Amino acid sequence: MPARSLRLKPQARGRDTRSAYLLLLPVLAFFLIFQYYPILKSVAISFFEYGLLRRQTPWIGLENYARQFQDPLFLSALGNTLVFVAAAVVVGVALALGGAVLVEKTGRWAKLYRTLYFIPVVTSMLATSMIFRWLYASNGLLNFVLTVVGLEPQAWLLSEALALPSLIALTIWKYLGFDLILFAAALQAIPSDYYEASSLDGASPWQDFRYITLPQLRPIVLLVCITAVIRSFQVFTIVLAMTQGGPINASRTIVYHIYEQGIQYDEMGYASAAAVILLIIVAVMTYGQMRLGRDDG
Repeated sequence: MPARSLRLKPQARGRDTRSAYLLLLPVLAFFLIFQYYPILKSVAISFFEYGLLRRQTPWIGLENYARQFQDPLFLSALGNTLVFVAAAVVVGVALALGGAVLVEKTGRWAKLYRTLYFIPVVTSMLATSMIFRWLYASNGLLNFVLTVVGLEPQAWLLSEALALPSLIALTIWKYLGFDLILFAAALQAIPSDYYEASSLDGASPWQDFRYITLPQLRPIVLLVCITAVIRSFQVFTIVLAMTQGGPINASRTIVYHIYEQGIQYDEMGYASAAAVILLIIVAVMTYGQMRLGRDDG
């Protein structure tokens, strides 16, 4: 009987494998059609002078890529995006980590605070943009508060110096709860024995955070940083809804540049080249973060 069951096991494994592949086919088809095919199509048309309304689409090789780095609009968008990513990731991750530590110290109120912080995450980005557009208006709430405390009102979205920081602040506020929840879950997974042992040794709260909390949170910090970098590079909705890249391209980002060139000006080949460059930048930065996290580990 045992020998017979052993002979049947490979057959059973074969049936299970075929069933698993069969069940995965719809998901695989979805990814191939809606994820990988658009990427490959963008790469392909980036070598052509391609437009949806054009009858002829001649092959131009790498000309679209060369034009990007000679285009002041693309260079401005690239610079703004890098500043956006750096500020949103550094400030956002720091605030989320600090907020998670404070929330977990509130005891029975922690669930309430986690819920309150997470509400903006599930709110529509377009609706959030409209609310912040009113807050940033010349007669909006922020300027009203500044006036009450005796400060000069600011042209938040009409100032070259303030437009991009205003969008960065919105993004940090929007995704703070998502990162905070990840950090809070990781904090709960740290064994309390570590802190009890450190208290017996007379360690300070800062030493606990530096030598226990941070090392234990390293995998989650890496995950949060990677997701923050990717979503910051993809920022688009708030730019379209609030500034349209202005004033004077001060808040133009790469994705908005791609949208403008491809949809408004029908330069799909040129826009696809910019999209491929963005894909390469995000892939390289993500790989670098993963390697850095692995080396540190």
